[in-house]
Amino acid sequence: MDKIRAAAAAGRTSFGCWLTLSDTVAAEIMGRAGYDWVILDTQHGGISWNALLPVMQAFDLGGTRALVRVGWNDPMQIMRALDLGALGVIVPMVSTAAQARVAAEATRYPPYGVRSFGPVRNYYAASGAAVLEPLCFVMIETAEAMAHLDEIAATPGVDGLFVGPVDLALALGLGPALVMPEPVLEAVLRVGETCRRHGIISGCAALGMSNAQALAQAGIQFLPISSDGGLLRRGAAADLALARGWPQGSVAAF
Repeated sequence: MDKIRAAAAAGRTSFGCWLTLSDTVAAEIMGRAGYDWVILDTQHGGISWNALLPVMQAFDLGGTRALVRVGWNDPMQIMRALDLGALGVIVPMVSTAAQARVAAEATRYPPYGVRSFGPVRNYYAASGAAVLEPLCFVMIETAEAMAHLDEIAATPGVDGLFVGPVDLALALGLGPALVMPEPVLEAVLRVGETCRRHGIISGCAALGMSNAQALAQAGIQFLPISSDGGLLRRGAAADLALARGWPQGSVAAF
């Protein structure tokens, strides 16, 4: 069982990180940090399709499995990501059960879906047994999706609902909120409750560590708590701020 399913089955939250950079050395380093999983972002990140396979291989070296956020609800992109060895996919802007069905069926071979058999790697376990079905998370980030939560959650092959809070805030007329507004938090809690009723995994993109803590305490089970770009930026800024505060021009400190 993968760490995401194992944590959800035990009533725990699994923690991951967004990856937006295509450098394989950085990916290997991040893969050794101890995250339960990572999300390779091909929708808004800088990871191209040419870079996707080597970045995924770098994470394999670090012992961390990767999911891919595809650019759109496109069966070709979904199947390609899985063929390259993704643990699962995160599919943006899913607003109806029909759209959820398109995403889910692209992750499953017939008779349960329409995925074409052509995997490049990771399609059999070492024992020769088939590996677990890949995870299919669909993103809840529109007012229409909130109106169809139960139907989306009940779609066969959908393993989890993953809230995109900034796009949802935009859709609800709240603007591009970087701090989670109360209506969005209420929507996230509703998604969590819907997932519990349907026996699937709840997820949400956290807007900072305090927000991540609140989401974990609320029972959200699949939680990216940081990003490679954010960690790099904050680490660099913290070191620079410390250095700028040092006394200068005196040898007494030696």
